Amino acid sequence: MSAIGPEQITAAAQEWARAVIDPGATVGDAWPMPGNAGLSFGCDVRTATAPGGVLPLVIRLAPPGVRRRGNTDVLRQVPLLRALGAGGVPVAAVRFATDDPRWFGTDALIQDRLDALPLHMTVPALSVAPDDRVDPLPYLGQAVDALAAVHAVPAPAGWEPPRALPDEIAFWAPLLDRADDPAWKRDGEALRDALLAALPADPAVGIFHGDYHTNNVLYDAAGTLSAIVDWEIAGVGAQLLDLGWLVTFTDPGSWDPTHAGHMRVVADPAWLRERYEQASGRSTDRFGFFRALACYRFGAISVLNVRLHRSGKRIDESWERFALSISALFRSGLRFLAEDDATR
Repeated sequence: MSAIGPEQITAAAQEWARAVIDPGATVGDAWPMPGNAGLSFGCDVRTATAPGGVLPLVIRLAPPGVRRRGNTDVLRQVPLLRALGAGGVPVAAVRFATDDPRWFGTDALIQDRLDALPLHMTVPALSVAPDDRVDPLPYLGQAVDALAAVHAVPAPAGWEPPRALPDEIAFWAPLLDRADDPAWKRDGEALRDALLAALPADPAVGIFHGDYHTNNVLYDAAGTLSAIVDWEIAGVGAQLLDLGWLVTFTDPGSWDPTHAGHMRVVADPAWLRERYEQASGRSTDRFGFFRALACYRFGAISVLNVRLHRSGKRIDESWERFALSISALFRSGLRFLAEDDATR
């Protein structure tokens, strides 16, 4: 496939569905999935083999011509998703996975598409609760309980080696060299050095999602959690990163006021921490460290994406809003480390 867009996906899905699902299957027009999903498309396969005659699917593709690594390797998710499903974690079922380019021109992962929406952080029309007056805690409580279930599932045998915390910190450090603002590099490196000087001695290690915020947790119309999605940067490592990440994206105090004032989903970090401890049966010792790590990680990611946006390589105006919070995130991380040190 020389190009990958909805028309190409529709044609490829039609051929695949008739070969794999039902010779009489038909596929309606495919469409890009919302959000920052990359090469992800939705489509409906009409087939007599499906309940109600329609099989709703999501097709996720590896970028053609790019080395398969991390979030560009869609097939690495397959053993993880199957292990999570077997462990009782709600995930979208894997229907098909292949590295044979004859179907879609690249590696493909096909999953069920659920009739569900996230508690969206920014866009009311994409949210299960479009009214900003809705209490987010019933949704967040389920998300925290599900996160504890994720952390209880053993990593698939031979899936990936654990990433030690110094390696996790070092992984994001080169992004700071892409900073448009010298203050971002200075503040990010200060937080990096402080994190390395304050490493927890024995963090709980296992599966982590890596991008656990409310846009990646889906709920049905009744408000019941249906699935956790977007496992592209999942791995094995210190699991409290996920809790720190969820807290960061619901805590206005971590951000510049220009961002904090527009946050739709807000919660008390102490409430989320207590809920996780109850659900997991674990201590969250060094909670401040993991809040700081989340600030560092997203700050570094923002540095890269702001550069890509401003250079025209990947246009996305939303990163201009995040740009205002980069130094605020790094400074918040330093504050959380200081608070963490004071409680030890």
